[in-house]
Amino acid sequence: MNKASVIGLLALMSVSSYTMAAYTGPQEQNKVSVAQLKDVADDQWVTLEGKLVKHLGGENYLFKDSSGEVEVEVDQKVWRGTEVGPDDLISIRGEVDHSWNKTEVEVESLEKVGAAAQSQGGFIAK
Repeated sequence: MNKASVIGLLALMSVSSYTMAAYTGPQEQNKVSVAQLKDVADDQWVTLEGKLVKHLGGENYLFKDSSGEVEVEVDQKVWRGTEVGPDDLISIRGEVDHSWNKTEVEVESLEKVGAAAQSQGGFIAK
């Protein structure tokens, strides 16, 4: 490999690793309540703060805040070692999904408010 190829490869590697970096701070853009979800456009990103009060089966849970309840879908990868029970205050960020008969939120990130992640993850029914 000649000197120009090595320099080009190094430049490409530094640019690609730089572009893969992402913001890891709080995700509170477009913070809404459950009651406000009906006014949010389909496929819009929202942040909600409340509690997962019930496991509905599979990846579906009932999320509740002071304004109401909504079904949320939490993929296994989203848990990232966080254990959550019905009494834990959490913040979720996800995409609103309005279907013909209900509104859901497809969760992309979840974190306990004021707590660090634990070694095992998932919903804990109490």
